[in-house]
Amino acid sequence: MNSQLPRNTRIVIAGGGVIGCSVAWNLAQLGCSDVVVIEKGQVGCGTTWHSAGNIIRMSTDPAAVQIFSESARIIAELHERHDIGWRQCGRVMLARSEQRMQELEDVMRVLERLDVSVEQISPSAVKEKLPIMNVDDILGALFSPGDGRVDPTALTNAYRKEAKDNGVVFLEGVEVYRAIEQNGRVSAVETDQGTIQCEVMVNCAGMWARHLGLANNIDIPLYPVEHFYVLTETMEGVYADMPTFRDPDGLIYGREEVGGLLLGCFDRNAIPVGIEDLPQPFEFSLLNENWDQFMPYMAQGIQRIPALKEVGIRSLVNGPESFTPDAEAHFDQAEKLANYFVLAGLSSSGVTRSGGMGRALAKWIMHGEPELDISSFKLTRFGSECNEETYLRKVVRNMPSGHFSLES
Repeated sequence: MNSQLPRNTRIVIAGGGVIGCSVAWNLAQLGCSDVVVIEKGQVGCGTTWHSAGNIIRMSTDPAAVQIFSESARIIAELHERHDIGWRQCGRVMLARSEQRMQELEDVMRVLERLDVSVEQISPSAVKEKLPIMNVDDILGALFSPGDGRVDPTALTNAYRKEAKDNGVVFLEGVEVYRAIEQNGRVSAVETDQGTIQCEVMVNCAGMWARHLGLANNIDIPLYPVEHFYVLTETMEGVYADMPTFRDPDGLIYGREEVGGLLLGCFDRNAIPVGIEDLPQPFEFSLLNENWDQFMPYMAQGIQRIPALKEVGIRSLVNGPESFTPDAEAHFDQAEKLANYFVLAGLSSSGVTRSGGMGRALAKWIMHGEPELDISSFKLTRFGSECNEETYLRKVVRNMPSGHFSLES
């Protein structure tokens, strides 16, 4: 056994990304520091480090709005003690069609009911906030002043530091194999360096969560796809506290980045990536640039921001991101294994949901219930056939663009 590996603890968290670190931090905040976070690489690797870091508030789902609001509150709290790059710059959500305008009105009603600040703005007001934009085809927009952006690595490190200061143990370079069952409950966790006796296991393994679940015959349907954003050189008209934006009809989003622009997409017919096909170790690595896949969204970006046609490109970031068959998170306790919790498959919203979902899961573990409606996150919403790789590779292609679907 690794000399650093404790013989026992109350809670083992598998995965040291932003989600695992948030769960650990929230547990410590609730008074439980008898926690070990196990990361097979380094804390903050995997998907976390290349996330865009946008913090959002807008949704038609009241449960999602509650999660986003709690996350924003926690981030603002952490920002008072750590430099996590938090900027409350607001976000503009654009509409090109009457149908999209109706969706924005639905969003506005939900946010107003939950006392989240939001306002409907005109195309000319969009132009004032985002002078780089062409708004000729825009019918209107929503502006959410509470939205912003954060440095995902700095946020993860803040969660980790405060959790560690409160007694949580973080182990790197250790791989979790499976939970050990006794009388239908978690009794220990087996790793490549020994076994830890425990009462609770939390699977926050991101892209690897499905494979880890299979070791205990637990279906966690998710699958990674190639996921893109481009980083430009400095652009005139881009300023530090410029609002982030989404143009859902063009399947694009963006924000300021070091005086230039980060422009990302949620593409149609996304490209699945098998875990076994990733180069090893895959800790702080990226996939190859794929301009053929990104070009239709670059074209949408140029339509929205004409100056993109002339600006230099620093890089096209292609980092795998796991999606579930409905692009909604898995947040549940395994049906047939008590005290095996899952928080994974965040479908490109891990950073923005980390605080809220981490708090809800910590409350569930500590108090016996999540104090949140988890009906749309339950593992049992899918049958076992949905965890088959052939099915996942087929269905997950449509999930990134499903983020902006008018039918969701």
